[in-house]
Amino acid sequence: MGIDVGNLLSKVVILNGDSLLASGIIETTGNIADEIDGLVASVLSDAGLGREKVEGAAGTGSGAELLKNVDFREDEVTCVGAAAGYLLPEISMAVDIGGQSITAILLDVEGEVINFMRNDKCASGSGRFLEVMSGAVGIGVDAIDETAAGAKKPVQISSQCGVFAESEVISHVNAGEAAADIVAGLCEAVANIVAAQARKFGAEEKYTLTGGVARIDTINRVISDKLGGTFFPFPHDPRLASAIGAALLAGME
Repeated sequence: MGIDVGNLLSKVVILNGDSLLASGIIETTGNIADEIDGLVASVLSDAGLGREKVEGAAGTGSGAELLKNVDFREDEVTCVGAAAGYLLPEISMAVDIGGQSITAILLDVEGEVINFMRNDKCASGSGRFLEVMSGAVGIGVDAIDETAAGAKKPVQISSQCGVFAESEVISHVNAGEAAADIVAGLCEAVANIVAAQARKFGAEEKYTLTGGVARIDTINRVISDKLGGTFFPFPHDPRLASAIGAALLAGME
């Protein structure tokens, strides 16, 4: 079992070997301990297992220290790297676009993390950044792909600072720009930020994207255009990458 307590979302996965038996995701709130217990129970039920059948459990994420009944805790970079390297042995880089940060993770031929860079001083391009910007347009994150598909002339959003970018978006809304054009411009802006973080290691030919923002196909396509090389989609919900990595590591103990 892998448990990831992230800044915005908490996730639990159950693996049998490398097969995903069940998973669950909830919003992270101030009542982590009780809510995680409920999520664990729900995921175990979905997997048709009792807690005693779980041979190992690992925790990760910003709230991992609050977890009870885990065998050990591991940092998110190691967990994302473990999941990406194991499930996609072809790749040499994973770019994790989390709730509050973007992390480029370099992997060796064995799938081990050899280096990483995180933009942890600014949330630009992260899941929270995207939530705020899309909210200013009046749509939810889940509607971004559908909305952007109708764009005719994407507007430019030049600022990478969340406060100034939100002001830009609101200005475009007030100017009567189409929501589709604003959202398409927002996707371009986020892709620019993510690609810039990924390029800090130079050109990597084969890579994957993880984290909640990686669920948005429009952004994935623009990132792929900017980075070149070959993009390998994460084989499960990319929000689960860190939890899957934690479960894989628990299975190795």
